[in-house]
Amino acid sequence: MTKLLLAIFGFIFRNLGALLTIVAVLLLGSWLQREWQQLANAQNDLQRQQRIERLLVKQHQELIKAQQKTQKASQTLISQYEQAKQQANTLQQQLQQWREERQTLWDEHWVARKNPMSAVSLEIRQYDIKIAALSGQLRASQATVKEWQNKVMQSPVIAKNKQLQQQLQESEQVLAQVKQSITQAESFVQTSLVNRLHLAIMQVLPTALWILAGLILLPIIIKLWQYFVVAPLVSRLPPIRILDAPSEPSEPIRVSSHNQHTGHVSAHSLTVHLPPSHQLLLHPNYLQSFSKQAQKSTQWFLNASIPLSSWAAGLVTLVRLESTQDETLQLASMHNPLEELVILNLPQGASLVCKPRCLAGVIQHKGQKVHISRHWRLFNLHSWLTLQLRYLVFHGQCQLIIKGHHGVILEPAGAPRLIQQNATLGFSSHIAYSNYRCETFVSYYLGKDSLFNDQFSGTSGIYFYEQAPSATSKTAAVHKAVGGVWDAILKVFGI
Repeated sequence: MTKLLLAIFGFIFRNLGALLTIVAVLLLGSWLQREWQQLANAQNDLQRQQRIERLLVKQHQELIKAQQKTQKASQTLISQYEQAKQQANTLQQQLQQWREERQTLWDEHWVARKNPMSAVSLEIRQYDIKIAALSGQLRASQATVKEWQNKVMQSPVIAKNKQLQQQLQESEQVLAQVKQSITQAESFVQTSLVNRLHLAIMQVLPTALWILAGLILLPIIIKLWQYFVVAPLVSRLPPIRILDAPSEPSEPIRVSSHNQHTGHVSAHSLTVHLPPSHQLLLHPNYLQSFSKQAQKSTQWFLNASIPLSSWAAGLVTLVRLESTQDETLQLASMHNPLEELVILNLPQGASLVCKPRCLAGVIQHKGQKVHISRHWRLFNLHSWLTLQLRYLVFHGQCQLIIKGHHGVILEPAGAPRLIQQNATLGFSSHIAYSNYRCETFVSYYLGKDSLFNDQFSGTSGIYFYEQAPSATSKTAAVHKAVGGVWDAILKVFGI
């Protein structure tokens, strides 16, 4: 009942989460659609108002030209009117001055003015004559001023000029309102989130396209360079020999766990006969059964001289088994049913390059550790291109328990043969080892094949490899990046 309720609640919560996600996506889509519609309406309104502004500006310019033309004509009339008015004012001032001078002469010479023959009387009569003449001129000038005033007041040019001035004021007010509306529309468009996002995207889009083109083309160019330029040169380089061939031929390295000594030599399970003089160092995952009389203990590292390599290869906390009598052990992979095992017998004087990752354990004499030597090849282009700068060589006398995914294939050295680089597990230390370009560029470009295959050749010796190298699942991006770096480190140190 509890499981049923938990299943029901789990189903409800999963679907509720899906419902909330759908609602959130729809709300986001609706908001973006509304924002985009508002932005589009604002842009259309802005364009419409800008068209209206251009039309109003054109009309305003035409009004200005017409007003300037009528202003010039009306200014001529007004100027003539002002001239006539100025002339009348001048005559008025002159007449007023002469009247004041006559009155002053009249008031100061009240005796002499009564004598018609006196100079004062003559001067007064002259003033009267001038005043009379100037008064006539003033009346005529005032009549002219009145006439010009009537012309100005009744002139159609001046009336049209006033009308145009009023229209210009109204046009300026309309233009100010349109400009204010345009300013508001531009402010809305510029501050719109959708528009700012669009502008930001358009600003960085050219750079992003160049980067994308680089990301697409650069790997192709690099792979073309490596396949058609670097790889042919490397394929012509002399091979690597980790150790020189022994001066005295030793017994060949043979398979001690299988009747067949070449080809597919591994099996899912092995039966090991351990004599009292030997001891077994084995990874705990491969010990299936043993007798109660066997002495079992822990050995922390396969070899104390290479603790880090032993740890990186997983050869730590090994089971150490030994017995005072003949012991029969059953070995098999307890966690990976696709792994197969094989025992290689290294006689005295023999040496074998072997990657510790393919070791499940070793069988050695009691009190005698497996001798492992390290060999660096820092000045060899083959090593740098394969990223394997160090080689670990196991020396006899001992037996190596090798594991391989889907089985282990063993072949004798002879004419040059190629195998996939990631499948190689080991080879005799004196045979020629080199790199040869893979057959087709398409398989290399698509990642189906490595740039180089391992090439082995020699008059004696062996090499062995996995039948189907396992592809570890690495889905997470971080796991993939870290796993790739770790694999490269293990390859550099020959692990």
